[in-house]
Amino acid sequence: MLRLPRLLETETENQILFHTMEKSFQVFSPEGTVKVPCVELSENLIQALAFARRCGTLRGGLESIETLLQTEEAGLASLRSKQKSKDPHRISRVLIFSNDGSDRFYRHCEAVLLKYGSRVFGIKINADSNLLGKSFFGKEKAVKAMLVSRKDAVIKVLSAIMSNS
Repeated sequence: MLRLPRLLETETENQILFHTMEKSFQVFSPEGTVKVPCVELSENLIQALAFARRCGTLRGGLESIETLLQTEEAGLASLRSKQKSKDPHRISRVLIFSNDGSDRFYRHCEAVLLKYGSRVFGIKINADSNLLGKSFFGKEKAVKAMLVSRKDAVIKVLSAIMSNS
């Protein structure tokens, strides 16, 4: 089971909110097994994602995200082998995806979550890819997947989601 980032984990209220939210998780693809929360694009979440964008830690595009995660995983594996430590299973990245993806897209998202699930938390947003692209990347281009990869931005996103539960 994934654990919250340390800063959020210290507050009992946050742990209770997270476990309550876990009960409403849904499988997001027809043949899928991975359960994720399906949330609305609230004002708090918009502000948290805008913060991540301003910090330069909001990445768009599933292929780009997967490349970044592969690179990070190689470095983490090397570090774990040198330190002889195990994976902490703590959320350090948030993968966000739109509600208008194809079955193939969602299977790809699920594969990414299965591969990097010890540190990546998936969230399906009730918003289409055009809105996500325009809102957070200033483009008229559709963005179906986004990754938040900085600790303080991840905490803001998780807090925004838990506050709406």
